[in-house]
Amino acid sequence: MELLEIHGSYTSAKSVTPKQFKASDYLKNQHIFLKRLADLLDCDSKAGALVDMQIANLEMAIEEVSK
Repeated sequence: MELLEIHGSYTSAKSVTPKQFKASDYLKNQHIFLKRLADLLDCDSKAGALVDMQIANLEMAIEEVSK
């Protein structure tokens, strides 16, 4: 049995299946992360404002890619 090392742990080579991500999937994952981060940050702080602006940019990019 052939073993592959993935992120520091070993797994059987037969159990590994490659995943195909589209650009919209990648952007949606980033959007989810930033939404969760925005919930933790104060919206009046500079970091909170930057995260909110990035969320708006991601929403526009998701719309463009989804067309």
